[in-house]
Amino acid sequence: MKESIRNLLTVFLIFVMTTSCITVVCLQESSDKARQILEKTYEKYSDLLKEDGTGLESIAAKISIKGGGQVPVGDSGSMPMEIDAAVEIYVSKPKNLYLGISGSLGNATLVVSGKEKVVTTIILPSVKQFAIIDMPPTVIEQTQKYSSEEKPEEVEKALDDAILTYEGLQNTKMGKAHRIAIKAKDTTKKGSITIYILDGKWDPVGVEINDPDSGAVAIEFQKLELNTKIPDSRFVPDTKGYTKIETEQLLGAIMMQVMGSMMQGGGMP
Repeated sequence: MKESIRNLLTVFLIFVMTTSCITVVCLQESSDKARQILEKTYEKYSDLLKEDGTGLESIAAKISIKGGGQVPVGDSGSMPMEIDAAVEIYVSKPKNLYLGISGSLGNATLVVSGKEKVVTTIILPSVKQFAIIDMPPTVIEQTQKYSSEEKPEEVEKALDDAILTYEGLQNTKMGKAHRIAIKAKDTTKKGSITIYILDGKWDPVGVEINDPDSGAVAIEFQKLELNTKIPDSRFVPDTKGYTKIETEQLLGAIMMQVMGSMMQGGGMP
């Protein structure tokens, strides 16, 4: 159970580093133009991971997540799920992260903060509960590795497993964006990812994930502000009136909230 929660936290952090991860998995066997675009994006956003970086200091964004498909449940089996969520994201150096999630799967807040000791607080308003989790050292080490090394070994390995294709410019709500498609070299893997990178600014403004087994999800940026002033209070969790639960209870509490929201809002097809 603890490992499941740690994996969840890893996913949250990787999501914040979307641009870095996109570049990590997609450069080999790609068009030169696609490579150049992603390299510009990587150079811009990797600064956020570096304590001594002088470019990107903070991010304030709002995104929408829509889609549906099959979600794994337990060790075997799955259930249908429709997703229609909004997410507020605030990131500030050196290790501050705020995610505010609302929508068909319920509301939740995740706050990562701390300097010497980094902790994560997950707040579930629907059930009035919260949990505090020490950030796994492996996550911190991986973040530091990506910020200090130009191209870690994991990157080199990932480059061998993906193909990236440039598909031209497309209009988005944020402006004209370069469309870049990603698929696995392994032909038995049928899923694909499409990334939209804003022309001239090199900001990610959309991600489409299609998997024949689990379904399709579209992530669209509604707002993206860089180097904006974020008050320190944003990264101070407000747990007044909430009951603290242990890490072992957290996954169950999350599933209860998700199931309740789906039954109330019709999230189950």
